[in-house]
Parts: sequence; structure tokens; C-alpha cells
Amino acid sequence: MLIDLIAKIVDFSVRYAWRVITVSLLLVIAAAYYVSGHFAINTDIGRLIDTHAPWAQRDAALSAAFPQRGDVTLVVVRAPASEFAAQAAAELAARLQQQPALFRSVNLADGSDFFTRNGMLFLPLAKVTSLSQQLTQARPLLSQLAHDPSLRGLSDLLSVSLLVPLQTGQLHLSDMAPLLTHAADAVDNALAGRPAALSWRALVDPEDATAGSGRSFIELRPVLNYSDLQPGEASARAVRAAAVELHLAQRYGASVALTGPTPLSDEEFSSVQEGAAVNGIVTLMVVLLILWLALRSARLVLAVFLTLTGGLVMTAALGLLLVGALNMISVAFAVLFVGIGVDFGIQFGVRFREERCSEQDMHLALVAAARSIALPLTLAAAATAASFLAFLPTDYRGVSELGQIAGVGILCVAFPSCLTLLPALISVLRPSGGAMMPGYRWLAPVDRAFEARQPLLIGTAALIVAGLPLLWHLHFDFNPLHLKNPNSESMATLTSLANSPEIGINNVKVLNASLADAQALAGKLAQVPQVGQLMTLVSFVPDQQPEKLQLIAATAGSLLPVLQQTPAASADDISRVAALRRAAMALRNAALDHEGPGAAQARRLSASLTALAKADASARDRADVALALPLKLSLAALQKSLQPQAITQTNLPPELIRDWLTPDGRALLDIAPRAVAGVDPGDDTLLRSFTQAVLKVAPNAIGGPISILASAQVIIHAFIEAAVLAVIAITLLLWVALRRFDDVLRTMIPLLVSALVTLELCVLFGISLNFANIIALPLLLGVGVAFKIYYVMAWRNGRAAFLQSGLTQAIILSAGTTGTAFGSLWLSHHPGTASMGKLLALSLVCTLIGAVFFQPILMGKPRQDTKK
Repeated sequence: MLIDLIAKIVDFSVRYAWRVITVSLLLVIAAAYYVSGHFAINTDIGRLIDTHAPWAQRDAALSAAFPQRGDVTLVVVRAPASEFAAQAAAELAARLQQQPALFRSVNLADGSDFFTRNGMLFLPLAKVTSLSQQLTQARPLLSQLAHDPSLRGLSDLLSVSLLVPLQTGQLHLSDMAPLLTHAADAVDNALAGRPAALSWRALVDPEDATAGSGRSFIELRPVLNYSDLQPGEASARAVRAAAVELHLAQRYGASVALTGPTPLSDEEFSSVQEGAAVNGIVTLMVVLLILWLALRSARLVLAVFLTLTGGLVMTAALGLLLVGALNMISVAFAVLFVGIGVDFGIQFGVRFREERCSEQDMHLALVAAARSIALPLTLAAAATAASFLAFLPTDYRGVSELGQIAGVGILCVAFPSCLTLLPALISVLRPSGGAMMPGYRWLAPVDRAFEARQPLLIGTAALIVAGLPLLWHLHFDFNPLHLKNPNSESMATLTSLANSPEIGINNVKVLNASLADAQALAGKLAQVPQVGQLMTLVSFVPDQQPEKLQLIAATAGSLLPVLQQTPAASADDISRVAALRRAAMALRNAALDHEGPGAAQARRLSASLTALAKADASARDRADVALALPLKLSLAALQKSLQPQAITQTNLPPELIRDWLTPDGRALLDIAPRAVAGVDPGDDTLLRSFTQAVLKVAPNAIGGPISILASAQVIIHAFIEAAVLAVIAITLLLWVALRRFDDVLRTMIPLLVSALVTLELCVLFGISLNFANIIALPLLLGVGVAFKIYYVMAWRNGRAAFLQSGLTQAIILSAGTTGTAFGSLWLSHHPGTASMGKLLALSLVCTLIGAVFFQPILMGKPRQDTKK
């Protein structure tokens, strides 16, 4: 009945070809119109998993309690000196705060006025004591610097104020070596026109910043538009535009880089797009070439290509109608549809070529081809659709929607259009008759060799069993950062901050009923070896404040009058040149009088100052900015830091309180993993150990590696669940169609063997499974089952010598078109997409080998009885 029905459908499509083409064209136009008005991709990766598991509920509760902590973009401002970085960040933050339409919040993080003013209170008491003593002793030097914080004043300091301490032995030239070195670096860079600055903070505290460099941070909550392919692109453009408008690069040598979930996601899509046009064109050309090799007729190729294109448009419309908006995974339906649609088209086209070799009437040849392909094509379409629809019940929404679109596209578009539009186009285009029977006649000796089944089956089984221990080493890389482009700005920035507490990418959190509960839990976690820093709202209330405030007040009484004095009038260029020459001479004399450590640095700075004195005034202006402006900023920050106030939980900044305490009293505890020397902070083993240790003490912890590991478990479970459902569905479908359990096994065993070999080869080739490439496994089922069905159905009809037949040619070339699409993904600049393409190609090769070589060996000669 099915064969007769399909034959009648094809007969009708050929008789009324123009009507079928017209109706199909109208449907394609309607679908294209719908797609143009409703096309959307939701790039919110938080929607890819749909689960009500306890960990997901904890994550949702935390997000609801502290919504301002979500979607935070970190702006990293780098400059030659930490003073410049802080000032550039402050100006940039002030400008961004004026754009509420693009930014929901803008915070200076640890560079805010609160931390600048009260920073000394957060230091250990011993450090505050030492720092107060040093500042008090440096009062004469600070007075000189504050009196004339300019290139002239610094030159006079080197030529006059430091000579007497050197001569009396109160100061040694070796003590001045860091200052002399950094000053020479700044002068040389200014002379060369490069970004230059002398960081006075780095001289006082080398841990504050590395020599000659600094960075500061801005925390943004951009307004995101998930209907855009890059939701944060508008806000990112605004940040960079503001930096340009403020001339941060020219004034401070500052650069701006963005990182965080949104920039990472946006640049991920951008890296996927990179080279996509060229790859797409190359892929199209190769697919057309393979179609030509399979069909040997330009008109036949055109018919298949037009059918495929129209079907792709209609599937896109159906997909948008079903799910509303595509996600970052379901958008791959296009690759699936091309692979499956081309397979159907090639199978029908090759059968048509075979029929044309013996039947010259176009109409009769098409109907005959339909009869011969009807049952295997229907069974392949149903089984392939079942393998994709098996994902519908799973919690992995990303692949669930992909399976829904692909399954519906196969059943409602690809399969029907192969039986209606394709025959109609062939009858209208009227390709020439078959010149030769399709197939690979040169593979006839291999067909004969396959007749010795037993040793080949035993050898194949032995190889597969020998590889089973490899599966114990199959690795799932749960870290999504490994799928990002390491050369993108956001990923490179994130990597450079891997050990910085500001980023906290591997931190986990606990939402507690009260602050007291958070403190109690922190006390327990402090005993866990894998735990590093613990933070609650209480962490922002320094200890031993009375003692620290007393020390700071005493220091302020001595230094504030000095720091608040009116600076000297600006010097003219003649005065600057004279001061530079005096300083150069003084440094030369100091090097002659005090040979040893520091002398080389003094001579180098002397030469640099001499060159600066001989240069044009613009070079001295640059040097003035490089040397004096950081000093002015440091003195202003020091003046502010000497005027702290006692901190309590009640007078903390409101935005800081909101980040750690909800209005109803629930409190956040932030837990960081302990850093291990020589170990990558993102190491899987380290993070798993940290996660397990934290969950033993705080089972309600969530975020960071805990959420990632839980998501990985959901995804793995989804694929296992879908694979089991697909195998059951396909098995039942085959049983209904074939009515013989041994024939069902002949179809399923090669499919499962191909999957097993694919996983074994993953271990041998060092391919880890991850969130991106695991999608290859359902494709293995979807594409592979069709190949197996074609062979089993042909075998049941009495066919043998498969390798030299047109069926094998059709399957190999069909796999070639699918492999071309997958191979183009392998060439992507995006590591996740490339890994997906790599595993897709590997699984396709294994599936093809299983179908073309193992399947005929397993089946053997056709049965002699007529009962199928």
C-alpha cells in the first residue's frame, strides 16, 4: 500500500508538474515572507537548559535575590601607570553613567571614592603602622613634591634635595635605583613618543602594580537586547566611543577592554561569523560538485538544488513557528537539513538514473524510481526524524528545539518535497537519459572478498572489543571557556585576569537566611583546605579600626598641611631645560662619587635627561605628563586616604549593601577556590575538588563550577536519555516495517558499532567531548540510520555486491555532501564550532565505514526464500 501510494504521488506530481511547482513556489514565497518578518535568534545561553532540579532552583533564587549581579560586564582599563588607569576609569565611568538607556548600573569597583578614602583601614594593623612611619619620615620629600609637582620640580629634587642625603650617608644610591630606572623608562618613552608614565604607587608598593603598568576596573550592567545576534554590542560600542571621545589613549596612554558573560557571548558569535561567508561559498561549490558526481546531469543537479533550497526556507519558517526564536544550537538545523535533504535527493536521483538506463520514458522512469525507493526512503525519513524528535522530552532545551525543528523538517518538508517537487522539476527540466549505470565497478573484487564473512566479522569484533578500555579515558570537558576563541579581546582579557580576585570567575556563592548564618558558614568553610578567600558584607567592615584611625589621624596631622599647600607657578620651558641640565649633571657626579649599585641607573637617567633637554618642547611636555601627572594624582589620592571615617554596616555605600544583603535580610557568602602554585586556576581536577569540598559543608552553594558541572550533567543525561529513546523508537519502527528481529539487528548493530568506534577514536585522537561537539552524537544516529536502512532494504529485495552498486555510490556521495558541510565547521575560527565540526566529521566517517563495509559483511548473501 505504501509503495502504491508513493508511486501515485510521484505520478500525480509528474502529470501536473507545473501546478506542483507553482504551489511549491507559493509556499516558499510565503515561508520566506514569514521568515523575513519573524526571524529571531535568542542568544541568552541561560535558556538552553530547562530544568527544575534543586541546583537550578538555587541558581534562580540567587539571581532573583541579587539581580544586579547578573550580566555584569567588566571593563578593564590599562595604562602605563596605575594612577593613569584609575583616573581614566573614573572619567570613563562618569561618562557612562550619563547613558541610562544603555547601562542599568555603572560602578568603579575598588576604585570608588569609598575604597580610595578608606583603603588604609583595610590593611593589616602592622602595615598601617609601617606605612604611617614611612610617610611621616618622608614629610620633607612630600613637601618638596607637593610644592612643585612638575618636571622642573622633580628635576630640582634630583639635583638638590637628594644630594645632601647622599653625601651624608642618609641615603644610598642603590636605594634610589628603582626610582632612577622607572624615571629613565618614562623619559625614554616620552622622547620616542610612546605611552609613558612613572607610577609612584609602584615605587612605594611594588605589589600595587608591575613596573610601568597598571589597570583599573569598571563594572557595568548593560541593557541587553536578546533579539539581536550580539545583545551587548550597542553597549560595547558606547564604551569604546566614550573612551575615544575622552581621548583616554592620548591623555593617559589608556586602553579599554571588555570581558564577562555578555562580551564573551557576543565575540563568540562574531568569531563564528568570521570567515563564514567564504566557507559557505566553498561548501556550496563542493556540494554542487558532489551532486554532479552523483547525478551526472546539470539539470538533475539543478532540480535537487532547487528542492533543497525551497525546503530549507520552509523548514526555517516551520521552526520559527514552532519555537518562536532560534537559539544558538537550534540554528544548526540548516546544516542538518542540507545533509538529510541532499541524501534524499541523491537517493532519488541515483535511482532515477538507474531506471533511465532501461526506460527511456521520463514519466515511467520517475514512477519506477519512486517504487524502488519508496519503502527505504520512507523508513529512513521516519527513523531519522525519530532520532531527532527523541530530544523533545529532555531538559536540554537547546538541542530539544533543534530536534523538534529537524524532525518536523524531515517529515513535513524534506521527505514530501522529494516525492512531489523534485519529480515535478525533473519532468520539466527533462535531464538527458542515463549514459551509464551508476556505481563503482572497480570495487567488484572487494565485494568478492567480503564473501569470506567469518574471519572479517571476528577481526572486526576483536578490534572493537580491544578498544573498549579506551572508553574509561573518554573525557568530557565541562569548562565552557575552553570553547571560546582565545584570541578574542574578551577571552584574552579574561585569561590575563585568571588569578585576579576582581574577576572571581571560579567563585561559588551561598544565599543565607541572615548575615549571622553567612558568617557562621564562612567560619566552617575557612577550615576547608580547598577554600581560599571568603567574603560577606562583614568583610567590608575593617577590624581594629580605632587603632588604625588613631595612626592615620596622627599621620594626617603631619602631612595634610604639606599636601594642601598651594603649588608653585608653572615653569616656562627655559626653566625646565635648566632644571633638566642641573639634574643630569648631579646624577653624573653622584654616579662618579658612589660607584656600585645604582651608579649605572644614575648614568642612564642622566643621559636621558640630557637628551630631553636637547629635544623640542613637545617632548618635554610629554615627559611632564609622564612624570608629574601621576605624582599629582598620587598626592591627591594620598590626601584623600588620610581622611577616612569609621566604617560600620550602616554607613557602607548603599550599592555595596545591595550587592551582599537583600532588603529582607538574606545574605550572600562568596567562596573563592584556594590558588595552587603552578596549577591553572581553571584546571578541571582542581575545580572538581573545590566543588566537592564546598558542597560537603554548604550543600546549597551554587554558581561558578557548581552550576557548570550541574549543567554538564543535565546535558550528558539529556543525550543518554535521547539516545535510549531514539534506539527504542527506531527499533520499534524497524520491527513494524521489517517484521523480522534479525533484520532489525542487521540495521541497528552497525549503527551502534559506529557510535562505539567513534567514541574510541575520540580517545585515540585526544578529542574531548564538550557542550558544542556532543551534538555530533544525535547526528550520528540521524544520518547513520538512513544509510543502514538503504542497505537492509536492498538486501531484503535480493540485491548483493553492494560496493559496486549505485546504492553505495549514492550513500558515499551523500555522505560527502554532509561531510563537506561538517568539514566547513572544522575550519571555523571558533574553537567550539571547530571541535563540533571535527567530531561530526569523525562520526560521519565511522558511520560511512560501518554502512559501506561492515553492513554488507554482517548481512552476507541475500536469503533464498521469498519470505522477507
